[in-house]
Amino acid sequence: SPSIVLFQVPKIIQIAREKAEENQLNIRFEVVNILDDLSKTSTIKQHSYDTVLDAAVFHCFSNEDRQLYMKNLEYLIKPGGLYIQLCCSEKATFDRGPRRLKKVDLNELFSSKNGWTIESIEDSFYEYVPGAPTGEREKAYLSLFRRDNKI
Repeated sequence: SPSIVLFQVPKIIQIAREKAEENQLNIRFEVVNILDDLSKTSTIKQHSYDTVLDAAVFHCFSNEDRQLYMKNLEYLIKPGGLYIQLCCSEKATFDRGPRRLKKVDLNELFSSKNGWTIESIEDSFYEYVPGAPTGEREKAYLSLFRRDNKI
């Protein structure tokens, strides 16, 4: 059965679980600290997920923490599985807020030499909650990255 992992606060996960149940969707949600070594700190088995969705998390990390995050993605996602990422792009115009990601950096991080296939990196928008200090909408990248089958 398909499964998705979201890295967010427990309340949001509870709301998502309720909505999935109301809509009779077969989705399993987990709450983890993505910067922990999940192979040592989590009960989640290696390569447990077909799909991982990242809704504006990756761009918040330092370069060092991004490496930990990616190591955990590799641990979580099945060979051939999909990582869907929405992140603030270098085209964003806000004065403050999260780091912006460059398309060239995404191409490097999720390259075939790192065990990924880039299916797409598209211009998109991230919509914030009303009244957010950065505004209510900002330019982003919506990307689809596939784990290599040869893991």
